[in-house]
Amino acid sequence: MSEEFARLLLLGVEALPVQERWLLGWLLARPNRMSIAFEEVAGLGPVGSRAFREMCARWRECELLTLAYNEEHDVTLLQATDFAELLLRLDPVEWVMYTHHGIEPIDLDAYAEDYELAGGEVAA
Repeated sequence: MSEEFARLLLLGVEALPVQERWLLGWLLARPNRMSIAFEEVAGLGPVGSRAFREMCARWRECELLTLAYNEEHDVTLLQATDFAELLLRLDPVEWVMYTHHGIEPIDLDAYAEDYELAGGEVAA
């Protein structure tokens, strides 16, 4: 497991830069989670750019992308995975609950009466 993938598992979608989050969301919204225009929409330079290849390699290593055949264009394209959809759809708290088995959420409202809101000190 790479450091990038471990970071993604720990932090969820927050581990991705904002532009990459948007791009992943865009790809997930396409039919069959793939698009022939993916590289152009990424905006990482001219078609075939090193930056795009590096991003895709990183995403594939993190199991966000896979290759899939597109019948409409008769070509193999990059496709967002089920894991990518799960990662993007869960908010940070849901992500922690999903990835850290056995952890129960803490109901902070149940403890709010024990603390003074202004000072954060235990009420007498």
